[in-house]
Amino acid sequence: MKLSSVLRASSAVVAVALLTTSCGNSESSEPVATAPVSGALSGVCPEKVVIQTDWFPEAEHGGVYELLGADASSSKDTGATTGTLTFQGVDQGVQLEIRAGGPFLQTPVVTAMYADDAITLGYVGTDVAITRFADAPTVALFNALNVNPQVVLWDAAKHPTAQTLADAAKEIGSVYVYGDPAWVRYFIAQGILTKDQIDSNYKGNLLLATDDAAHQGFATSEPYKYANLETGVVNVAYQLIHDLGWNSYAQNLAVRADKLESLRPCFELLVPILQQAQIDYIAAPERANAIIKAAVVAYDSWWTQTDGDLANGAAQLRDLNLIGNGDTTTFGDLEEARVNDFIGKATPVLREQGLEIPDIAASDIVNNEFLNLDITYNG
Repeated sequence: MKLSSVLRASSAVVAVALLTTSCGNSESSEPVATAPVSGALSGVCPEKVVIQTDWFPEAEHGGVYELLGADASSSKDTGATTGTLTFQGVDQGVQLEIRAGGPFLQTPVVTAMYADDAITLGYVGTDVAITRFADAPTVALFNALNVNPQVVLWDAAKHPTAQTLADAAKEIGSVYVYGDPAWVRYFIAQGILTKDQIDSNYKGNLLLATDDAAHQGFATSEPYKYANLETGVVNVAYQLIHDLGWNSYAQNLAVRADKLESLRPCFELLVPILQQAQIDYIAAPERANAIIKAAVVAYDSWWTQTDGDLANGAAQLRDLNLIGNGDTTTFGDLEEARVNDFIGKATPVLREQGLEIPDIAASDIVNNEFLNLDITYNG
């Protein structure tokens, strides 16, 4: 029997119940027909829910763009897209503002969260949460992607027998990355890469079209771009850094630790909406992708997204199982065993970089209590 999402109406979440089919291991397998309630977040959440993203608009953020209503509009001046927060077509009684990140923001997400009290949630990966815990602690409430899309790529035609990054590294002289990412240090320590191979001056260009090298990228982006180069197709091979052991949750929606309690009533309603919206986006990404593309056009920067880029991004999130339940049946939870395992890997690497990393546990940086445990993703 095909599993599907269930959102049970409780005293806290009755407003976000939806049409679902219950899980196969629940008491009933009959559909539960309910519907989102208009104005559910009004008076509970801030009048404007502000989400600070970690990059320009792209498919990885599709679940939050899914929650923008038909009135969504984007401003180059503010670098934000704003509209009615709308869940499955129903106005939830507040506004939603999604702010572009990356170079558009020109500051780390966590820094922005602590500088601006208006930000409700920000995208904070587990590695960043560890890095910034001493000076700017955050708590992740929802994991939008179970697997980090980040990869290292190489030209498959030039290295036809290389099945892994370790294989490719034996044949390739240079591996281009941005700066000094902790995962590179981890891979060097594991013997996957060597220190003298690393070139930290990667600028984001599609250099495999001209150089025999490897470089960092994303499974949701560069393989498609290389396959559609006007100068000729480059078929790439790659390996996810997640599969090499650097298993950080990369796309977490997190709150400032000091704001968790005051926003608790809001998160009891909002987090299950975020869970379901991400699933809804993957099932039918076209409407949200149109909003994302319009935002990119309005921002009028060097960042571009075609219809093909966005459709491919959403498809890869699904087809590569980057979106998924993990080791539990709940979609979007941050599994404490995995987080603790990652803390154990990352802490010595980050300290080696000269960062102040206190002794912490998963419970310091993640909180699953706002999730609806019955919402599951079934592909």
